[in-house]
Amino acid sequence: MTPLDLTKVSPRSPREELRSLCMLPRMIDIARAMLPGGHVGDYQIGRERTLSAVVLDAFGTSVAQFVQVVGDARTDDDVAERLWRAATVPGETLSVRLRRFTVSDVPAELRPEFQRRYGTKHPAGRLVFDVLDADDARTFPRKA
Repeated sequence: MTPLDLTKVSPRSPREELRSLCMLPRMIDIARAMLPGGHVGDYQIGRERTLSAVVLDAFGTSVAQFVQVVGDARTDDDVAERLWRAATVPGETLSVRLRRFTVSDVPAELRPEFQRRYGTKHPAGRLVFDVLDADDARTFPRKA
């Protein structure tokens, strides 16, 4: 896959799915930005106790291995094919869990960074996917 510059465009929405698994297309975009020639900006994947870490865990892979799989792939489907061989949780089941994750579910040790990046005025029940989408829209406004 070709590298991405996430200082100029946002990754795909966390809601976008690949083989019934949300977050995966976004994670692929971030991994592409981690490839030589890419620019990841403020994005990251795999940090302990984050949504992307849950996905990587379900595939039994590390960030470095995931980035390598993305770098070797030609398409998103190539990435999915490679990852699904080791999946421990069905994509639909994992997606349900990820889609329900709220601001109040952010682990205490990650909350200060979350609040620094996304602000402190989110209701506890707000979905993290809503926060991520709003941040992407604010950072990369669509041109009319």
